[in-house]
Amino acid sequence: MNGKEFAIRLMTTYFTLVTLITAATLGMGQYFEPEASFGYEAFASPLIYGVCGTLPGIVMYSRKELSVKAFLIRKALQFVLIEITVLCAAFCDPNRELRTDILAGMGICVLVIFVLAHGIEWIEDCIAAKRLTEELLAFQRNIY
Repeated sequence: MNGKEFAIRLMTTYFTLVTLITAATLGMGQYFEPEASFGYEAFASPLIYGVCGTLPGIVMYSRKELSVKAFLIRKALQFVLIEITVLCAAFCDPNRELRTDILAGMGICVLVIFVLAHGIEWIEDCIAAKRLTEELLAFQRNIY
């Protein structure tokens, strides 16, 4: 994968994450603090968490094809980095009290969002592969 393709994949991942994080924030907020209300600055948090979830994706960049073992090791490292980055970003605010129930909920949400984002990427890749296969078959039929 070249740098341009990798950058496009990171941008796609970012916007997918922002959408999923917004949904998770809604769900967790309704569960843990339903009486809370926020100002416009609250709209920034999904954008910030999206960056926190996208930046560790850099560990997946490679100029050559990764082996299955290398791919899985990098994915595990990426997940750990995302967990650390997001949880640190959430609880580095000195005004926020550290509650273990919210910490556990956020950790679980990060896992669910990680799986969903990769599931969406996989579906997109399958659709692209199917389209390419159909185009190749049409091309072969026109040549022969």
